[in-house]
Amino acid sequence: MEDDRSIGRPRDSSIDERVFAATRALLLEVGWDELSMRLIAARAGVSRSSLDRRWSSKAEVVLHAILGATPDLAPFAGTDRAGWVEWVARGSRQLYARAEVRAAIPGLLLAMAENNELRDRLWADFSGPAVALFTSGHDDNPVAAERDARAALAMAAGAALFLTTIATQDDTDALHARIADILIAAVAPRE
Repeated sequence: MEDDRSIGRPRDSSIDERVFAATRALLLEVGWDELSMRLIAARAGVSRSSLDRRWSSKAEVVLHAILGATPDLAPFAGTDRAGWVEWVARGSRQLYARAEVRAAIPGLLLAMAENNELRDRLWADFSGPAVALFTSGHDDNPVAAERDARAALAMAAGAALFLTTIATQDDTDALHARIADILIAAVAPRE
């Protein structure tokens, strides 16, 4: 007689959120250098093998904990190009202003410099869907539209990173608004 039940234990869907919450908390408590897969597993109440089956490295766990597995495209719904740029600029600032993100940045930058696959996947996973939204409906010159989208994304994220970590005295609403205005003007349809 055959048994229709699957072999092994069912996957515990709560593990991901427990791991992400533990990772964010530990980044604030111990920082990147002291953070380890062992420490994350212990705090989350899961086995180290559960982490290893889901994520290949500390950097990958941290990226998913602070960014999520996929980008949230809801803020882009129904926006035009100006709205798209405005959200990219605002969303970048909000991301880099989070304490756990600031705690992770130095280590993540080093990890991505050492892991081309992780870096390339991060850029593709997060820029790809946003770029597709920017370029949709712009069949007149899709190559230029994609280049504009990628440039605006890089400049908005780079400016937000720089202002929230290096030039903190200039991390003001007025300067962020001006950056968004400059980017909007740069990618507005040419007449």
